[in-house]
Amino acid sequence: MKPAYLKLSWGPDGVTAEGDHTYYHGNAIEQADGTRNGVYSEWSWDGDTLKVGTCRYGMSPLFYYCGDRTIYVSNSIPKLLELGAPSAWDDDAMAVFIRRQTFLGEDTPFKHIRATPPGARLTWKDGRMTLEGKAFAPKTQHLKRSAMIDGVIDLFAQAITRRLPQTDEFYLPLTGGKDSRHILLELNRQSALPKACVTASFPPPLTNQDREIAAQLAARVGLPHITLPPPAPGIADEQRKNIVTNFCTVEHGWAVPLVDFLKANTQASFDGLGLDVFFNTIWYSEHRAKLYGAGALETLATDLLGDSEAAFSMIFTSETNRRFCRSRAIARLVKELKIHADCPHPVAAAQFWSRTRRTTSTFTFGMQNSIPTVHTPFLDLDLFDFVYGLPMSSLRESPMHVDVISNAYKNFSDIGYSVGGTGRNINKRYPRDFSLGLIRNNLGRLFQPSILSSKGTLLRLLKSYLSGNKIDLDWLNPCLQLCLCQIESYRSAQTTNSTLLSASG
Repeated sequence: MKPAYLKLSWGPDGVTAEGDHTYYHGNAIEQADGTRNGVYSEWSWDGDTLKVGTCRYGMSPLFYYCGDRTIYVSNSIPKLLELGAPSAWDDDAMAVFIRRQTFLGEDTPFKHIRATPPGARLTWKDGRMTLEGKAFAPKTQHLKRSAMIDGVIDLFAQAITRRLPQTDEFYLPLTGGKDSRHILLELNRQSALPKACVTASFPPPLTNQDREIAAQLAARVGLPHITLPPPAPGIADEQRKNIVTNFCTVEHGWAVPLVDFLKANTQASFDGLGLDVFFNTIWYSEHRAKLYGAGALETLATDLLGDSEAAFSMIFTSETNRRFCRSRAIARLVKELKIHADCPHPVAAAQFWSRTRRTTSTFTFGMQNSIPTVHTPFLDLDLFDFVYGLPMSSLRESPMHVDVISNAYKNFSDIGYSVGGTGRNINKRYPRDFSLGLIRNNLGRLFQPSILSSKGTLLRLLKSYLSGNKIDLDWLNPCLQLCLCQIESYRSAQTTNSTLLSASG
């Protein structure tokens, strides 16, 4: 899918415009009261005023650079760099990214390129920009456990009803987890099944229990089940993924074959994005909850950032480790954690507005942008607000989502869930091919300025190549290294282009 963009410059003779004057992407449903229910991002330029907007979640963000009487907006960070947006690093954002592999708030790798916030309302007129938008707080629900479960069952059914496809000519991605299962079983209950279910495969040594469980679910509802091969060994799929996710994640490389299949075969699909951090309480521990409750946010941030400093001393130059230091990451994360301190479930809220919105969503509204409609029923207004307001204590009683599915679809409760993990299938080709790709990258950049210490990692990459041992490779954060190499390639190309333009002028 070709990136959309708009470049506006204001001068004595008015505004010059280049690119797309209008843009819309998403799955918003217009409700009877005029409310737009769903995920979307959009802009319009009428020759006088630029208006940019996103849904209240900001799950499909746009990116912009606003300079002196200029503004560039796009759904693609690489496109903004190509247009000439400044590529200086955002040191605070990068300090978090290398440790958490996610960006917070509206951060990007670049100081002068920003993501639009949740509920963004950006206007630009006569060279001046105004911007509103932020994460919203929930209304706390005080209900019995049974009422919570019944509420989720009813509101999810309503969310699917609002998004029923007009045809059965669509494919549904299905895993061994809870979100896609919930979608499939509700579509089955409402007699709106897809043409087939499709399941991706993970590269070894990860297990593929997903395939077995998804096949059982598909057979039970009478659907064909398609199993896709794992991504090809090497770095090519990972590089493709990094471009369409705007360098904002090191995850999702396994999903490239799935996205390729959907792009080639369907005009619509469903995705389980949205509520897993509340249902599954990812990030949660009693210790972290107590830290949040006590206001010990610096201690909480330190815990969330983990400890990979030994690897960073090998991967990055000493100057990079000084710039993207741990203290910067802690300070930036504390600032984000404060925003959600008063939510009923602050740990999950912080996770939703950072990792879900900025990392997990890049699969749904990044990699799948070429699919005309990807429905996200768990982000339905009524359902989301209901779950968002449930207190932490209620969600921790027992697995909420499992209880919801078991109560709503009793005839399927005998089919278990995937637990993931690694198996005994040792395939040395994957670590070797990825190591070789990184070695070639490092050798090609050996004498160029870089935040990465190519000399420091080459010997360890050579070791992982020779051994084929995934543990040797994983210690070096290979996907992070590759992402950063690609970012630097774009920055170098921009510098070269600027130099050539200056010389020709």
